[in-house]
Parts: sequence; C-alpha cells; structure tokens
Amino acid sequence: MDIILRFFILLTKIFDLLIYPLLIIHGAIFTPKKTLPPFDNCENCDLLTIPAVDLAQKIRIGEVKSVDVVKAYINRIEAVNPLINAIVEKNFNQALEMAKEADLKCKEMDPIYLEEKFPLLGVPVTIKECLSVAGLPLTMGNYWRRNIRATENSDVVGLVLKAGAIPLLVSNTPEYCYSWETNNFMTGRTLNPYDQRRIPGGSSGGEGVLLGSGASLIGIGSDSAGSIRIPASYNGVFGHKPTSEAVSPEGILPDLSNIPKAVEYTQPGPMCRYAKDLPLLLKIMSENNSDLKLDEFVPIEKIRIFYKKGTGGSQLFLPYMSSDVSEMFDLVVEYFRNPGVKPMPFDVDLSDLPEYFISGCSLFKGLPSIFVDPSGQHKTPNMLLELLKCPFGCSKFTFAGMYLMMLTQVSSFMFSRIIPKYMKKLEILKNEMVTKLGSNGVLLFIIAPKPALRHHEYYNLWYGNGYAFLFNMLGFPATSVPISSSPEGLPIGIQVVAAPHQDRLCFSVAQNLEKAFGGWKPPK
Repeated sequence: MDIILRFFILLTKIFDLLIYPLLIIHGAIFTPKKTLPPFDNCENCDLLTIPAVDLAQKIRIGEVKSVDVVKAYINRIEAVNPLINAIVEKNFNQALEMAKEADLKCKEMDPIYLEEKFPLLGVPVTIKECLSVAGLPLTMGNYWRRNIRATENSDVVGLVLKAGAIPLLVSNTPEYCYSWETNNFMTGRTLNPYDQRRIPGGSSGGEGVLLGSGASLIGIGSDSAGSIRIPASYNGVFGHKPTSEAVSPEGILPDLSNIPKAVEYTQPGPMCRYAKDLPLLLKIMSENNSDLKLDEFVPIEKIRIFYKKGTGGSQLFLPYMSSDVSEMFDLVVEYFRNPGVKPMPFDVDLSDLPEYFISGCSLFKGLPSIFVDPSGQHKTPNMLLELLKCPFGCSKFTFAGMYLMMLTQVSSFMFSRIIPKYMKKLEILKNEMVTKLGSNGVLLFIIAPKPALRHHEYYNLWYGNGYAFLFNMLGFPATSVPISSSPEGLPIGIQVVAAPHQDRLCFSVAQNLEKAFGGWKPPK
C-alpha cells in the first residue's frame, strides 16, 4: 500500500461528499429528467426487438426487408436523439440505399451462401466516431479536427461492414476519448436515456445511450480502461472487451502506437442489446480468431463460477460501493447457488487495486495532446492558460480532456518510485489468476462502484475506474451484463471475466444471466 496515494484518495472522497449536493442542484437546473418516447409505440417497432443474429436470418430468407428495418431504426433515432444527443453525423440516405442493395442480394442469392459470406447482411450498426468510417467525421470532439473526415475504414469497421452490416451513423465521444463523461465542444453533452441528469459513461457513451434507448441494435466501441463496459453498464446493455490483441486496433484514434502498453490495453469490441449477438460479432471482428474457439458453446454447468465482491482491502481507501451495486452482486451470486453451480469465492488479493490503477495511468503519460493542430497551421496552446480560461467558457478545449492528460502526467511524476514494484506485482497477479481461472472458469466482479454518476461527479471518482481498468492491464476478456435497476431506475450491471482467449465463457454466462434477469429493458 502506498500511503501518499491512499491519503490522496481519502481527501478526494471527502471533497466528493462536500460537492455532491451542488451536483444535484446543477443537474436539476441544467439537465432535468425527461421521458423518452415509448419504445413499443412506433411504426414497425416489432422490428426493433429482434436480436441481430435472428434479424439477419429473417432478412436472408425474405421474411423481413432490410429497408423496413433501417427505416424503423431511423425513426427511433430521430425520436430519441433530441433527448440524448448521441449523434456526430447521420448516414441515413446511404444506409437506405445499402438496405435496398441488401434486399436485392437476398432475392437473388442462396441464403446459405449469404450466411457464410455476409452474416450481418442488411443489419444496421452504429459506430463510435473514433473508429474510422470512410467518408464520415473523425473529429473526436476536438476543435482542431472539426473538419476532418475519415478516408478509409478502420480494420474492425471494415470487417463488420464486409459482413454486410449497414452503418447508420457515427456516435459521440468525449474529446479525444479522454473521459468517463461523453461531452465535447463540437457535438455537445450526451445524456443518459434513463435519467438525463446522469452521465452515459465514456468513452463509448454515444453507443451506450443509443443502445440503451433502443435506437441501435449492435454497435462498435473501443475499450482502453473500461470504455465499452462502463457505458454498457450505465445504459443497461451488453459490452465486451476482448482478449488483448484479439482484434486489430488499426485505424482507431487517438493513435497510441507510440505507447506500447496503451496499445496492448486497447481493444475494439462489440456492444449490443442481446447477449446472443456477442459471439457472432466478436467472430467477425476477430476474423474468426482460432484461439478464441467462438464456435464452441460451453454449457453453464461446465463453467466454474468464482466471485469477488470487493478487492479485499479497506473501503476507506477505495471507491464506496453503493448498496444498489452490493445488492445486485449478492443477487447474482445467490442465483448461481440455486441451479447448483456452487459459486466459489475468488481467494486472490486485489487490495492493491489503487496502486495498479495509478501505475497503469502513468504508462499513458505520452497520450496524444488535444492541443495539437493536425494541420500544423496553429501554434499549440499552453495548457495552464487553457485551464485558466475554462471556468469562463473561453477555451476551445474541454476541461475533461486536460484533466486526464494531467492525471497521467502527475501520476507518472508523483508515483514513479512505486510503478516498477506494482507492475511486477501485476504480472504475478496475472499468472495467479490465469492458473485459478484456467480454461473453464469465470470471475464475477463489479464494473463500477455506483450506477450512472451525475454530471461532473466522475472528477472525484477517477479511481473508481480501477475495477474495469484492471482487466485491460491484465489483458483478460470481460463482458458487462445488465442485471437490475436502482430505485431511481438506473441500470446496474456485473462484469464477467475469464482468462485470455476464453471469451466464449463470458458469453455463455452472459446469455445465462440474460435469461435469469431479463437483460436489457427500455427506459420507462
């Protein structure tokens, strides 16, 4: 345990208690809660409730027209986006043309051939804007990049579109993806569909809210430190961070190629409303990586279920786990006891989580700067000056972006003496966990200590990201699974973790939990 770090966390928690009432007032004034249009009261709304795997089959055999599906999703997007602000740019006209072509293919070609070559033919998809989509914006919410458009697809986007999926839009991210909260000065603030006074998570926040509000079926996100799993949890949907290096990160921004560990931690991955879509999506994204064995479904009876509710350390120096999250966790563990699976406590010490987190953050100290003009036409602004301009609304750059850049630099400077020690301990931890989980074990773990935070609250809960970030550092696959809701109606999810290349175990448990607890539920 590092005394300085723990003392700093304690001060942050005290400050959070003092400022929380102000966040409640701020939310009530600037982002009052509004009701989304009903999910089951629209034209062709029955098309919005079909999983992608089933929808693709219905389109292939002509039972459903891709054009009708795309129109149904466009209508839903148009109905909810004014209340959630998730879209950077729409691609509706091209999507409708692509849907017509898909229907023509289905009319002329054999369904078996189409399933093999185009398993997502005619199915609409939404895409996080930092994943290059040829012809669409690639701004990352940054002022200097406001006119930049992608000239080619990122690898993962290319694979999904090659499988026949139809891109509807690119969704909002924080500036340079440097925040839990999805907000920037180009598109604005994205709002949680279950309560606009709450954040959608980040950095795949735009994807999270579109899925949570029923305006998207499948999405492509990226995860460097929980950026898929946290938005998935906050919006009541499924999100998967694949095994490290299982999916190509080529074409994802910001460009982390000069930071070896950051590239290793970062993975594109699927987000969706229905658990049965996860295996197919990852199979496509990974180019059917043989190490993942995604065609091998593992029955729940053959999976060893481990659980760890906390980290084993004092909650005084860790993010406070809300009673809602605690009760949800107990509910899941109790559920697995009933079928006789016999969940087992995971006797691995994770009490050094804050030290692992700060060590991982320090490795990002070379993050690309939000201040650099890619055209080279403008001089790079001074960070201190921009920070002074922020309170007066005079900066072109978000405080959140600067905050993360400062956090990585400060952690690297202040805690340089402990980083080698805890990175070595992390490697020992990885080996121990791989041995315990083996090829048939999963770990149930929390994703975040609270349901969706209030706007700006995450500045005081930065260390809470450690529950998700730990598995980026370890390279383990992890799936966010929606389980229940808080009394305020906010979704709460659990994280299912497996050893490297055992992603299919996460999917099997996710599908089992979906049947038991109902999975995604539209905002009321």
